[in-house]
Amino acid sequence: MKILTLLLAVLIPLSAIANAPEKEGIIKGKVYDGKSNKPVEYATVAIYDADDDSVITGTISDEHGNFKVKGLKQGTFYAVVSFLGYDNKRYDNIIVDGGRDMIDLGNITLGAASKSLDEVEVVAERQSVEFHIDKKVVSVGKQMTSASLSAVEVLENVPSVRVDIEGNVSLRGSTGFTVLIDGKPTVLEPSDVLRQTPASTIENIEIITNPSAKYQPDGTGGIINIITKKNRLQGVQGLINAKAGTYGMYGGDFMLNWRKKNINLNLGADYNKRPFPGETYTRRETYKNGETTIIDAAGDNERRFYGGGLRGGLDWDMSKRDNFGFNFRVGRFNMGGDSELDYTESYLPQDSIAKYFSTNESKRKGNFYSLTTNYTHKFAQKGHELAAQINYRRYDGDEYSENFRMQEQVITDGTRTTEVGPHNRWELRLDYTKPVGENDHFEAGFQGRTAISDDETKLFDWRTAQGNFVEIDSMQNTTEMDRNIYALYTVYKGKLDKLGYQLGLRGEYTNRTIASSGVNESYTIDRFDYFPTLHLSYQLPADNQIMASYSRRIDRPRGWYLEPFITWVDQYNVRRGNPALEPEYIDAFELGYLKEWKKTQLSLEGYYRITHDKIQSIRMPYEGDAEVFLRTYDNIGSDYSLGLEAMLNLSLTKWWDMNLMGNLYDYRIEARYENVADRSSFNWSGRMNNSFALRKNLKLQIDGNYDSPSVTAQGETKESYYINAAVRMDFFDRKLSAVVQARDLFSTGQRISIDEGPTFYSYQKRTRNAPMVSFTLSYRLNNFIQKRGRNGNEGGGMEEGF
Repeated sequence: MKILTLLLAVLIPLSAIANAPEKEGIIKGKVYDGKSNKPVEYATVAIYDADDDSVITGTISDEHGNFKVKGLKQGTFYAVVSFLGYDNKRYDNIIVDGGRDMIDLGNITLGAASKSLDEVEVVAERQSVEFHIDKKVVSVGKQMTSASLSAVEVLENVPSVRVDIEGNVSLRGSTGFTVLIDGKPTVLEPSDVLRQTPASTIENIEIITNPSAKYQPDGTGGIINIITKKNRLQGVQGLINAKAGTYGMYGGDFMLNWRKKNINLNLGADYNKRPFPGETYTRRETYKNGETTIIDAAGDNERRFYGGGLRGGLDWDMSKRDNFGFNFRVGRFNMGGDSELDYTESYLPQDSIAKYFSTNESKRKGNFYSLTTNYTHKFAQKGHELAAQINYRRYDGDEYSENFRMQEQVITDGTRTTEVGPHNRWELRLDYTKPVGENDHFEAGFQGRTAISDDETKLFDWRTAQGNFVEIDSMQNTTEMDRNIYALYTVYKGKLDKLGYQLGLRGEYTNRTIASSGVNESYTIDRFDYFPTLHLSYQLPADNQIMASYSRRIDRPRGWYLEPFITWVDQYNVRRGNPALEPEYIDAFELGYLKEWKKTQLSLEGYYRITHDKIQSIRMPYEGDAEVFLRTYDNIGSDYSLGLEAMLNLSLTKWWDMNLMGNLYDYRIEARYENVADRSSFNWSGRMNNSFALRKNLKLQIDGNYDSPSVTAQGETKESYYINAAVRMDFFDRKLSAVVQARDLFSTGQRISIDEGPTFYSYQKRTRNAPMVSFTLSYRLNNFIQKRGRNGNEGGGMEEGF
């Protein structure tokens, strides 16, 4: 807080000095929707210097469409009025020649954006969705029901994404996907990145289910690219958020931005603590030689996520054609959990029973660092440019788990496991773009990636006589992983009358080595892969559009999937990786249809995905022990998903908007693994988001989510559903906003999973304490406006496995 106060004390006076008007000019106007003739709220009005095209200042329209830009010095300017889903309006030759000039642009009518190869836009007031030829861009700035939480909760209302009550995210039924932050990879795993990113810092989320060859091809489901809030206006602007809630949840974040002519500086920080208390129940049955062992466990558990970081950057327009950028993020994350469970062990047919109490604690923490440098040169021809990027990421990991079994408050046994080790990654990108003729573009580039990790794992056993833990030397392991990937890609896109097309091809060379002291053996991959992509769009009459695409992808196994030794998770669970795992290869096909009416927008997307060499976790009794279960990983066969995804935006009244999303798909597993049978299920999920404008500055949002049961390689997961609600009130001309939200209003959220085989049966149920209530307060300093990049995105990248 002292740092924030100091920054404000320094930057605000600078802003006042920079913006003190000698002879002030004012530009005003009113923005309307060209179809409905209704005012457009939150339209962006940017004022540019006519001499050098630099952004001078700007504002956004209010709920009546009105805007007013003050503080213009003498000079010649032009204004650009824009809003998601509409064509921009530009007004040239705006002259402030002294005194207090008032320039009235009058009524500004925005028409629906033209449907070109690059994008087709469908707009809803509460959740705008912009359709490009190879992705969807979802504006999440007004999702009140997730305002005080993380990116995980934001994704609950994003098309194609499913989130369970434990925060596990899947993209069209697959947990294999890539997460980017502003188009850049991160050192953390996808689920960790999403939990660490505050919702209040997110502007847009890009869902790229069939990426082009320009993007790295990792991940079964595709790419989730999180675009954070930025600002490009002159002077000082800022955004400050503070939050608190039930079960000890609290946090806050801020971002300050300073721009002077061609230099832009930003600095931000965040800290969040988010506990998730709940209850768990498990039942295990193992069968051997006519005997059955049953273990029941029930009690309380809590999962915790807390940590924060500092981020900042420099953006320097070196000239009209050259831009240099530098960004950094450093921080620390902590996540873990604990449980207190009552166990009952039963043995049949002996009919004997044993009872005891167990405590479990796990932690995963570390420091992370990310540094990125960008350079872009624009040639004289519009759209002709060369871009370079260097990215370095480091993560110092430290994992720890400890558990005890007790009878009559006396410890009978216990284990402790530790794992430490740094992870380092470098990435270099070169991207070249050249327009060809009037409508076509040629793209090509090189990308190189290097990843090095070194982990040391230890196991300790509780010695009752000594009253402490003793290391088991034979279970100590050191694992080194070294992986290099080099890629070349090319993309050509163009338009033939109403047909848009994009062809791409990517080639990758992979060299990977894993060495482990536990097995005295190394595992090497030396392989070349190719990844073709195809995207098509066709413009039909009367605002109808059809799009089709194909891509080939790869999902490399994560590091812990490959560790070739036993790791004790607790007294009843062990884990062992499989260094012989092959990566998954995916063929993905999509066909989309878009239609827009005056007050209604509809999108339909059919998809068919084949995953070869499907990687699945496998559970079984460990070395014949009826009490201990082993979890390992293997290529079980292939799976197939054939489905239809729909989204409908409705403006029911002036004060009620509704967004409906649904996903229906047939899922099949064709197994070639021992004791794993072919399985299939018809899955569906539905979401409904309602937004009500109760008053001028008071809004209510209610959303509901449902996910159907689904099969897994060894069993199934049961259905889950929940309802969230939030109320938002704005004060002081929307500079200050307060949001109260309640998640899982009726405590219906749960996760139930079942695994079974010839020698075992396992049932697990987890619930969370609900409802979770939180309060968020947001303050916008000096008319903070988010930056919208070219085409709404900032390049590609990925988080990789080995």
